[in-house]
Amino acid sequence: MTYEAKGEQQAVVESTAPVLVVLGGAGTGKTTTAVAAARRHLEDADERLTLRRRAAHQAGRRTRLPAPERVLFLSFSRTAVAQIIDRSSDVIGPLASRLEVATFHSFAWRIINSFGPHHGYPQPLAVLSEAQRLVGGAGPGLTYSQLVPAAMELLALEKVRNHYSKRYGLIICDEFQDTDDQEWQFLQQIAPAARRILLGDTKQCIYAGFKQINAETRIAETMQMPGAVRIMLPPLSYRDPSGTLPAAAEAAMRRDFTHDAIRTAASAGRISVTDYASGHGHAEVIGLARRARKAGDTVSIFTHTNVATSSLSDALLADGLVHEQVGLTEAHGEALGAQLSLVKYALDLPDPGVLRALAVYVQATERKGNRVVPLAQQMLNPATNLPLRNALQRLARDLRASVGEGGQPDIARLSEVITSAYSTVGAARGQETWIQAARQTSIALRHAGQGSFDAAAVGQELFRVRDEALVGTWTARRAPIQVMNLHQTKGREADTTILLLGSNEFHGSEGEPYLTGSRLLYVVMTRARQKAHLVVPNLVHGLWQPLVAALR
Repeated sequence: MTYEAKGEQQAVVESTAPVLVVLGGAGTGKTTTAVAAARRHLEDADERLTLRRRAAHQAGRRTRLPAPERVLFLSFSRTAVAQIIDRSSDVIGPLASRLEVATFHSFAWRIINSFGPHHGYPQPLAVLSEAQRLVGGAGPGLTYSQLVPAAMELLALEKVRNHYSKRYGLIICDEFQDTDDQEWQFLQQIAPAARRILLGDTKQCIYAGFKQINAETRIAETMQMPGAVRIMLPPLSYRDPSGTLPAAAEAAMRRDFTHDAIRTAASAGRISVTDYASGHGHAEVIGLARRARKAGDTVSIFTHTNVATSSLSDALLADGLVHEQVGLTEAHGEALGAQLSLVKYALDLPDPGVLRALAVYVQATERKGNRVVPLAQQMLNPATNLPLRNALQRLARDLRASVGEGGQPDIARLSEVITSAYSTVGAARGQETWIQAARQTSIALRHAGQGSFDAAAVGQELFRVRDEALVGTWTARRAPIQVMNLHQTKGREADTTILLLGSNEFHGSEGEPYLTGSRLLYVVMTRARQKAHLVVPNLVHGLWQPLVAALR
């Protein structure tokens, strides 16, 4: 469908304000309109450059003109970046190569890789995940929390600052109300003279407690910047033009559960509740997902924790439902790291430790607080778990058997062994992220196997992709069913959404009227284009219980 800006959207596209704050609810077209504004900005910049070139030619001057401007679009999550890329192709058109979309941390990582080797960050650089920190024994690198400060340190250098100032004429930030003070300062350091388009919605500020931020304060401070202009988009949802689900979501956020909008959405079948009395609700979710897919719908499934997401993903995989697990970037990245260690073991190459790499992956799939989970501990010392030790020995034999005389591997066999390795050792959780990573490992093996096998090329490729996954650069294949932690829902949309709630879930210390938590209801309910389902246990947390009762 061709995008056509209307009303306030057109005002956004045509604005030349140095700082433009664009506010609007879920589905009001903020992202698409910002991309249209980026295209207009680039077209205008190209026209100015053409005029300068023509004037220089007519005057007989040889003038070194700047390179064509680019636009940087920053977001907070890999999932949102993927959505921006999907939505922008038709809008940005032939200028797509000049729109760079990145997360804050992936852009910081780009700065560090580009300029760090010359300014105190020697290669090879690596991203150290939280799982690596907990398991221990990692080599040198930067933790996730160190990336932005390191990039800011580099941006303070004149050479680095000038590079990005010349590169970008416009910086767009999605969900800017979610920036903490450090992220806000980082945003201002990138090409300070470039225009800013800042997209926001206070109703979607679901990280206020976690990040210690205040959306209203951030917006108010921004409006004090020189030349700042605010445009409020009308509340029409392009995701749900009927307005049924957005109206119900607004009422739920206000805790007005007797509002007609909620009754209307329920009676129209747009939002419903499914109970489960035993188990984890997986069977009920699978049933709803299968019915939605039979109708041709795309499906997004939300859970409250990463552990619940991994567990549900494994259940979907066992039932044969192809899906994409969204948001577990650490698990995906460390799966690639573990698989690289397996490749090195198969080829009898030096490696710091296969068992440690597997333990790190196990830890990344669990993410249970600040402790090493039992299975990861057992991976480090298999003698404490005899079945695991035997399974690891079988895996070791299979890996070595996949390599022939002269160290030339049977690529197909080695790929198969690595793909099935995690199930071979008897690990249950995390199958989908392991298989997802194994596809990339297989591709790297095939590329390196063209002619004489190049083990170094495999290592470089998987090392690069691992780091990109950890910082949010890599985007997964598009799948009709996606599973994610409900805090990863911003920027996502699907025909049908399914929220799986568990018993005894922790939503912080907040109580009624859940001023911050209720925004989560709004965000979750506005992801669906057609239908929103809640799958709930007997005991529902107080944040959700009044909504569940109203829908019944």
